[in-house]
Amino acid sequence: MATTEKENLREREVTSRVWGIGVRHIVYMALGAALYGIFSYFTNILQLPSAGNVSFRPAIVIPLFFGAVFGPWVGLFSGGVGNLLGDYISGYGVYWNWDVGNALIGFIAGLVVYFTWGVYRHSRSIVLAEVFAALGVIIGIGFASYTEIWLSKLTFVTATTGYLLPAALSDLINGLILLPILLLAYRAAVARFGR
Repeated sequence: MATTEKENLREREVTSRVWGIGVRHIVYMALGAALYGIFSYFTNILQLPSAGNVSFRPAIVIPLFFGAVFGPWVGLFSGGVGNLLGDYISGYGVYWNWDVGNALIGFIAGLVVYFTWGVYRHSRSIVLAEVFAALGVIIGIGFASYTEIWLSKLTFVTATTGYLLPAALSDLINGLILLPILLLAYRAAVARFGR
């Protein structure tokens, strides 16, 4: 096989791995959404002081982790549906813009699979996962916060200081501390029990 044919085959495999959805992905979507919803329920009562209905959310690591290991579609579903479930069972109702924002968080975090294939054996791959997770949090929370300008008639400053900064900082702290721990624990479990 010529080098270009091998490169094309590898590119198709990577593309299929990143963008494909199989039975395994659907199982992980459901698991990620359920875990995110349940853990969000337990931490939604931990409201950040002087912030507009923003909770302390260590559970944010779930869509980050599921995206980083299983791909962007799994991250998107885990984040969006998990947030919807968590808010609904907490009695908050449905806020579509925050559900979409959380879906974006998981989706963007999942784009790292294009570079890592969901395998985190080296510090370089873990750092890449952290970078994509941080981008996901900033973009996803930014989307949710700034749509509040139109939905809740907020000013730009209020959306920034009341939603974006507290929510993004809390999610960044929780996600960037917990994500490497989960990636290393997952790697150890895969090494011991197989994938």
